[in-house]
Amino acid sequence: MKKTITIFISLFLLSCQGQKKEEDKSIKAEKEVLKTETSSKTITTENLIQLTKINCEQESSDTSNYNLNCRDFNISNTTIDGSDKNRYELITFVFDDIEKAIIRKINNEDLETSAPIVYFSNTSKNYIIFFPINGDNHFGWKLYLYKNKVLYPLGQRVMYWNPEYEDSNISYSDILKMYELGESILLEIPDKYVIKNDSDYKNYPNYSDGKYYEKGNKLYYEFSMSKIEYYKKYKNGLFEGDYNKMINNKIINLIK
Repeated sequence: MKKTITIFISLFLLSCQGQKKEEDKSIKAEKEVLKTETSSKTITTENLIQLTKINCEQESSDTSNYNLNCRDFNISNTTIDGSDKNRYELITFVFDDIEKAIIRKINNEDLETSAPIVYFSNTSKNYIIFFPINGDNHFGWKLYLYKNKVLYPLGQRVMYWNPEYEDSNISYSDILKMYELGESILLEIPDKYVIKNDSDYKNYPNYSDGKYYEKGNKLYYEFSMSKIEYYKKYKNGLFEGDYNKMINNKIINLIK
């Protein structure tokens, strides 16, 4: 009888072990499939619509400010020392039928923009404006959407360049590609030019917007164009956005 019980227990334990192994295999396989599906979904570049880069001519030789004459409008920037003792950057867009502006409260905590790169969607008829931040030192960049005569801040990222390219003649304009994917904008840049995970990035929480993907030797940054506001306020008291709408909606007062 004892022998029978021993055999029964042994067979039961073997059965449980076998079942556990099958469950472990099933869970592992499920995780691998989930990982593959997620990876495939997030970094796929199929069905992307590439945006057209608009040629803009630099009309100003002033290194601290820019004045660009683009196809449908003019872009220029200036800094303002406000009567409220704050420092601002004003970026003005002059179209044939309207004048718009971006206001950025920067004080001594943020940097001015450099001459932007302008992209146009032949599908949605929207403009995407890529602003390098202090471009000579490749600190980072910000994206704006111009849609239905409103300027929307899509987001910004800190991005240091690899030392071997830092002092080269290569610019963002040479290596960037911009895509439209449904209600999102996807920015593509070859990974060899930039430092992907610098420990210093965590010191700039305001510059970590969007979703980040890697595929092959390319880096992708995705920014949504749906449910977005025409201004952003940051925890350190800085803000930016469509100057006209911010004044009209009493978000801020006229900067003097």
